[in-house]
Amino acid sequence: MRRHLLMVLAGVVVASLVGIAQSGEISSEADYDAAMKEVGATFGALRSDMEARDGEAVLAGTAKLADLFEQVQGFWASHDVPAAAAIATEAAEAARAITSAVESQAFQEIAPARDALGGTCQSCHNEYREPVDGGGFRVKPGVL
Repeated sequence: MRRHLLMVLAGVVVASLVGIAQSGEISSEADYDAAMKEVGATFGALRSDMEARDGEAVLAGTAKLADLFEQVQGFWASHDVPAAAAIATEAAEAARAITSAVESQAFQEIAPARDALGGTCQSCHNEYREPVDGGGFRVKPGVL
């Protein structure tokens, strides 16, 4: 009985750890930097997909960005930086607005939503990020 209980407990612990690892949670500054690199690459591809009028690729890109920005929002919220978390929420909403515009064929709404998405990136970088030598960015010292 005791061995069985120990096995069940071990299974629960392993399942919990796997769940956390697969959740895509951003738990460190290194994870955050990796997520931002993914955001940059995805946003760049999204702009190209918009120019090519590739609706399926645009929908895939906006879904990925919305998910990434939800994770970014969680990172900032966990570090008690509510203004940055709010910017991430705005970015996720802008990505979803692009999705909505494509799905409803309201093409006149795509460019403003794209610009709003880019604006959230710019405002967050201005307030919370700084360039590093060799390219890229990091969280400004003292923010976290």
